[in-house]
Amino acid sequence: MSKGTIIYYGGFTLPDKSASANRVVSNGKIFEKLGYKTVFIGASEDSFESLRPVEGCDDMFEHAHPNSTKQWIKHMFSVEHIEAVMKNYDDVKKIILYNVPMFTLLKAKKVFSKKSIEVCYDCTEWTKDTDGSLPKRIFKAFDEILISNFAHKVADGMIAISSMMEKKYKSSKNLLILPPLVDINDKIWHQVPESHEGVFEFCFAGIPDGKKESLDKVVEAFCSINKKNTHLRIIGITENDFNNIYPDCYIPKNVRNKITFMGRLSHEETIKYVLGCDCYIFIRRSDKRNNAGFPTKFAESYTCGVPIITTDVSDVGEYIRKSGKGSLLKDMTTETISEAMLYQIENKFQSKSLDNSFHYESFIQPTANWLK
Repeated sequence: MSKGTIIYYGGFTLPDKSASANRVVSNGKIFEKLGYKTVFIGASEDSFESLRPVEGCDDMFEHAHPNSTKQWIKHMFSVEHIEAVMKNYDDVKKIILYNVPMFTLLKAKKVFSKKSIEVCYDCTEWTKDTDGSLPKRIFKAFDEILISNFAHKVADGMIAISSMMEKKYKSSKNLLILPPLVDINDKIWHQVPESHEGVFEFCFAGIPDGKKESLDKVVEAFCSINKKNTHLRIIGITENDFNNIYPDCYIPKNVRNKITFMGRLSHEETIKYVLGCDCYIFIRRSDKRNNAGFPTKFAESYTCGVPIITTDVSDVGEYIRKSGKGSLLKDMTTETISEAMLYQIENKFQSKSLDNSFHYESFIQPTANWLK
């Protein structure tokens, strides 16, 4: 017998088109294990009029992402999509808002508290928007201040993604720490990757914006080692995308054929390539944005059992020090990154097996305590 329904609402693209969607769906599997039905309401890049079910997915709904300032403001102060979905479920116990603006949280708390429904907040990032119009950038900066300082005082419970957020939200009425999670029983983690015998393959997967990810430094370091029988696979962007994002990064002709830009792939295809690589690599600056969050790409590559070269941001250093697989960079210079690459090539890790550190079932008990 179901203990009730939990509605998860936010800007994630269902069912698995973004890291945010993978997060909430994995969290939902914990709730299901604990006896709750989980219903998801996400956002779609497609243009359509009203709320609609996600094709081929039970208990998943989506609305069109706001594409104008007027729509964005209306959406921010509205909970109409949640109310519409609630008509199909008469036992809603909790609503979890994923990275929504503070004004949406306040509106939801006002509306649903009257119905004795708890309103909780899942926070995975504190970020200023450096793109868009000046009013939008000002609002995002203001909203970041509100969310980081007051969301836990308004919400009935908080889910946070990192230890930095844990410290910030420690006075929350009810706090749960959940890093990005996976389901290692899913078939995507048991694919057989293609062989690249005799070639050491580095892999990066993501869609960099030139701010959060320093992919250019990875490419520069790979070019500098210029070692035989090595390959760098970049998933998420094309070569044209890379040149537009990092116009000052030059790839010599004699290295160009060792780098493959794959463009955007499905989540399943991406995991298959990560499973097959010899070393995963991504570089991020140590700043508030990166330390408050927790990179999904780290959780997924760590699950694949491959060594990881990265910077000591968020909580990733704790896992690499525990496993002993990979390299934590002391800085982001080309020399330091290339040294780490050469070390991994010369000390190739021979045995790879799935790691269950981020398996959702490992977090059932703390989640059960949070739901009480």
